[in-house]
Amino acid sequence: MAELHLQASDGHVAQLAHEADAIRAIVEMIWNALDAEAWNVTVRLERDGLFGAIIAVHVEDDGHGISRDEVEASFGRIGDSWKARGNRRSKNDVRGLHGSLGQGRLRAFALGTRVRWQSRSLDTAQNMYEVMIDGQRSERDVCRWNAIPVSHSQSGTVFSAYNDEQRSLGALEIETSLATLRSHFAPVLLNNPELRISYDGASIEPVKEIVNDTTLTVPAQSDDVTYGELNLRIIEWRQGKHRAIYYGSDDQHFIHEEVGSDVEHQFPFSAYVTWSGLAEQADYLSLGDMAPEPISAVWRTAREAIQEHFNTRRRLRRREQVTHWKDAGVYPYKDAPKSEAEKAERAVFDVVSGALSTHIPKKSKASARLTLALLRDAIRHEPEKLTTVLHEVAALGSEDLDTFTRLLGETTLPAIIKSANIVASRNKFLRALNHLLFDPDDSPTVGERDHLHHILEGELWIFGEGYNMMNSERGLTQVLRTHLKLSGLPERDAKTVRRWDGKTGRVDLHLATQTQEHDRIRHLVVELKAPGITIGRTELDQVEDYANVLTSNPQFASATGQWDLILVGTQLDDVATNRINNDGAELGKFWGPKQPQGGPRVTAYVRRWPDVLDENKRRLDFLTRVLQHNPSTAEGLGWVRENYGDVLPKEMTMEDAQGEPRSEEGPGAA
Repeated sequence: MAELHLQASDGHVAQLAHEADAIRAIVEMIWNALDAEAWNVTVRLERDGLFGAIIAVHVEDDGHGISRDEVEASFGRIGDSWKARGNRRSKNDVRGLHGSLGQGRLRAFALGTRVRWQSRSLDTAQNMYEVMIDGQRSERDVCRWNAIPVSHSQSGTVFSAYNDEQRSLGALEIETSLATLRSHFAPVLLNNPELRISYDGASIEPVKEIVNDTTLTVPAQSDDVTYGELNLRIIEWRQGKHRAIYYGSDDQHFIHEEVGSDVEHQFPFSAYVTWSGLAEQADYLSLGDMAPEPISAVWRTAREAIQEHFNTRRRLRRREQVTHWKDAGVYPYKDAPKSEAEKAERAVFDVVSGALSTHIPKKSKASARLTLALLRDAIRHEPEKLTTVLHEVAALGSEDLDTFTRLLGETTLPAIIKSANIVASRNKFLRALNHLLFDPDDSPTVGERDHLHHILEGELWIFGEGYNMMNSERGLTQVLRTHLKLSGLPERDAKTVRRWDGKTGRVDLHLATQTQEHDRIRHLVVELKAPGITIGRTELDQVEDYANVLTSNPQFASATGQWDLILVGTQLDDVATNRINNDGAELGKFWGPKQPQGGPRVTAYVRRWPDVLDENKRRLDFLTRVLQHNPSTAEGLGWVRENYGDVLPKEMTMEDAQGEPRSEEGPGAA
């Protein structure tokens, strides 16, 4: 066989091959068949008999084939395919050409390690030859080929790719790929009813999956300049999640594709944009709104027209849905509205219920009737809340509204509200905690166990997000039981744990979690001090006693255990400040880390509340600025009263006449 060396490096060929995109390779192989004037194209997936994995891909067509006179031009150069020379019609003027740069065949390596074209075609002397062209991924820039004469037979090509390396080709399974192929080839199939394309035994017939097919003509405008008209065909599909926009210079061949889910996220659709000037300037389309004119005008005009089309479709769908509910007898309004107020309520209900129609039960009339009645009552009896929501949504700019719409396509409205509420609630809590710790009037009434302890039980994020198990105000023996439980050891064998002086110590908060990395068991022990206490030698020695128990008591022996002991107070005296290690000054480390052989790693820290508050505020700062949320002390205290009113000092459970705290922020203020 003769060797044909592609005039490009193996690396360049690999780049053009896009070997991670198998479905795109199928698309290119089918287009090659269509450019060869095929009327029947069959894609067959060959599977392993044992596991059903795809081991080979075959694409067969009845086109004019690859002539032996054209092998060198077709397979020896990139950017100079026979398609690029002369006009943009196929050889026998059957249809317009799709490709022209000779790069489509390089995508074959996305389908297999070895590839082969077996093609029957007439040469320039009208003699039939069978051409065999072989390539392999290890030498992408080399093809081996030969041609032998054959008796008169049907022309055509069989392309085969053999997956010898057993790469995953799951993207080619019909349930994931059929919608993509249907979208790609819908225009040419709809314009050529006699054309047949089948994939893995299924015929690609877009006409059976079309719900709505709309053709629009819109002017491509930028400011006061018009660049001709766009022809826009929007096809809505019956099912699936495929959303794409295609651009081309005629109504069958589209040379640029982009994802359309950011334009419309509800309807599955394919939009085909035709503009005569795209053939020469298509490379700019990937730049979108940043492309030079007139391409940016074409891009913007097309997207705006698609959005307006689907807004109209949504309004129509809402009207149809309301009519359906009325016919089914589940619509919650029986009589015609008798006043302007009733008309307004009915209009709001129709809009809201239409937007929520996918969540209204369809199979049970009773459930649908109940759901719609509840929605009607919510609109009727709490209009102030609904009005606020509608006002905020209506006031959104176009960019923010697009972002909001896209978010609703990727998550749910309750999830968005919950996320924003977490940030807002944490900001309020930090503001209130700052007041509890530093306000000259209220902080003296705040006790470590009666108040701080119970409030912090519900706000453990202030010490770290990763703790999911807590034992509060427990003795050291209970701490041991928690440790044994996480270690998978029997808790009943735990013996009473005592400090060096024989006393049974008690910790304020004990949080413990078992991480997923290397079976590590991590504990956080927090010792709280009331706002009026200055941390000194006595408090540090207390925590150091806990640390010595952990390192010396054999019941805590576990090389996978990690203990962080944190003593928290409003201020430190000179003794406590001098005990902090130089290498741990930022975190306030004053003991350890120590890890006896076969024992846990133990570290002790002393922290000031202002530092803890500041760290948490910095973590929330970005989202706080995005949400434009800066609660006042009164709002923070109101939130704490609502959530922890039963554990606040009695003096703080009542607001003053103005609803404000008795003083402004203290030294740890945000």
